[in-house]
Amino acid sequence: MIEIEHCQEDVKKLLERPIVLVGMMGVGKTTVGRLLASRLGWAFYDTDDEIVRLVGKSISDIFSEDGEPAFRELERTTIKHLLSQGPCIISCGGGGFTVPETTQAIKERSLALWMDAPIHLLVDRTKSGDRPLLKHGNPEDVLQNLLDRRRVYYAQAHVHVLDDGLTPDEMANRVLLQIREYLYDRASDQEKESFVPDAMCMTVTVTDRSYPIFIGSGLIKQPELWLAHELQGRDAFIITDYNVRERITDSFVKTLKPLMKSVSMMELAPGEQTKSFERYQAVLEWMIDNGVKRDSVVFAVGGGVIGDLAGFAAATIMRGVDFIQVPTTLLSQVDSSVGGKAAINSKSAKNIVGTFYQPRTVVIDLDTLMTLPRREWLSGYAEIVKYGLIGDEAFFEWLGENGALMLDGNLSQTMRAIETGCHKKAEIVAKDEKEKSGERALLNFGHTFAHALEANAGYDGTLLHGEAVSIGMVLAARLSQRLGYLAQDDVDKIYNHLHFLGLKTEIRDVEFKTPVTVNDLISAMKKDKKTDVHGLKFVVLKRIGVADLESSVDEALVASILEGSM
Repeated sequence: MIEIEHCQEDVKKLLERPIVLVGMMGVGKTTVGRLLASRLGWAFYDTDDEIVRLVGKSISDIFSEDGEPAFRELERTTIKHLLSQGPCIISCGGGGFTVPETTQAIKERSLALWMDAPIHLLVDRTKSGDRPLLKHGNPEDVLQNLLDRRRVYYAQAHVHVLDDGLTPDEMANRVLLQIREYLYDRASDQEKESFVPDAMCMTVTVTDRSYPIFIGSGLIKQPELWLAHELQGRDAFIITDYNVRERITDSFVKTLKPLMKSVSMMELAPGEQTKSFERYQAVLEWMIDNGVKRDSVVFAVGGGVIGDLAGFAAATIMRGVDFIQVPTTLLSQVDSSVGGKAAINSKSAKNIVGTFYQPRTVVIDLDTLMTLPRREWLSGYAEIVKYGLIGDEAFFEWLGENGALMLDGNLSQTMRAIETGCHKKAEIVAKDEKEKSGERALLNFGHTFAHALEANAGYDGTLLHGEAVSIGMVLAARLSQRLGYLAQDDVDKIYNHLHFLGLKTEIRDVEFKTPVTVNDLISAMKKDKKTDVHGLKFVVLKRIGVADLESSVDEALVASILEGSM
C-alpha cells in the first residue's frame, strides 16, 4: 500500500530549500500551498498577502493607483526576502515568475514548481474573485492570452505538475509525488541505493495535452491516487489481452468498478498480429455496441500492442475520447506507453497507420512485472539500453554495472532504470512531440533494422520487438563505425553488453520460418516511416551518448552490414 506520509517524510528529509509555487491565477497555489505547508510542518507565505500587509492596500488598488510595474517591483523584493526564510512554501502571483530577475532568484534559491491546469478550470475558479487582469475582456480569452505569453517562463520551473480536475488534497498528493521524483532523479548513486520510493510521479510536458506518469508498486490497486476526480463516474472501456486478463485485469476491473458508472472489458489475442485493421474495427464496433460516449474513458491494460491499438481506437472513436495507459510489460512501460504514438500495422509495414494522441495518464505498476518471463524482461531492457546510447553515456555505464541485477528483479535497480527511461523519453517528447525537428526520431535508434527483421519474422512471436531492437542497435553501431563516427571499441562495448545479458545480437540468432535474404530486409526498410525522397535514413551514434540522423545511406553499405550478421 502506497502511503503519502512516506512521501512527505522523504521531501522533508531531502529538500532543504523553499518550494515556490508558480502558475496562472486560479490554479490553486494558495489553497494547495497551505495544505503542503501543513503536511510538511513548514511556514506558508502568499506573496500577494505579504505585499498587502506591507503597503496597507489591496492588490487591485496597487494596480489601479500605482500600475503593474510598481506592483512587480514590490513582488520582486518580497520574494527575495521570503527566499531567505529557509524551507517553506511560497505562493507566487501569476505574473511574478515572468520577471527575469525574479525568475532567476527563484530558480537559484528554491525548488520552483509550475502548477498547471486547463483554461476551463481556471475560468471556473476565478469567476467570483477580484482579479485586476480579468476586469476587461472575456475571461477565457484573457486567461488564454496570458498563458500563451507566460508558458515559456513557467516551463523554466524545476517541476511541472498538472491539475486535471483534482481536488486540493489530490493536487497536494501529486505535488509531493512529483517533488519526490525530482529529488530521486537528481540523487547520487549512493543515495539511490538507500532511497527507493514506493511511488513517484512526473509530467510529460506537451503543448496541447500534458499528462502525468505514475511509477510505483501497487498502483493498480489504488486508482484514487492517479485517476483524476473528473474522470470518475464515467463509462470505462478496458482493452486487454488473454495473457494479462487473468493475471492483472480481472482484479483491476473489481478495483475500478466503484469509481466508474460502468466498466466493459474486451480481451484480445496477444501478439503483434492483433495490431491489424480487422482488430481495430472489432474494437470500434465493440465500443459502439456498448454505448461509447464523448466522455467515456478507454483503459489500455497490457503491453505495447494493446497500448497502441487502444490508443488508436481512443483517438478515432467519436473523434477522440480520453484514455489511460496501464502498461504491464517492461517494454511498454519504458517505451510505447509514453509519448502518444498510437498505431496499427499494415500487412507489410509496422506502425504505418497511426496518429499522435496523448493519454490522460500513464500508470506504471512495478508489481505487474514480477510474473513476466525473462525473455520479456530482456525485450524491455533493450529499449532501456537505447536511452543510454542515444543520450546518456553515464546511464549506459550504470547499466553495465547494474543491468544483471535489474533483470533479476532487484527493486532498486528496476525503479531507477524505469524512472530514468521514462524521464529521458518525456524530455525528448516535450521538445519534439510530433517528430518535426528530428530530435524525437533519435528514439528510433536501431529500429530501422529492427522493423525489417520483425516484418520478415512474421509478427508471430518468433522475434520480440526488444529482441529485434537489440540486433538493430548492434547493426546501427556497426553502421555508425563504417560511416566514420563510432570507435570500434564502442561497437564492441555495445555488442558485449547485450550479448552477455542474453539478448540476441545477430540476424543469425533469429529462427525465421522461411529463409530471409538481404534484399528481403532492404525491401522492408524502404517501407519504413523514416525513409524519404533521399533514400534510407538511419539513426547513428557519433559516440556513445550522442546520436544523430543520417540520410541517403548507401544501400551497398547497408547490405554489407546485413550480410555480416546473417
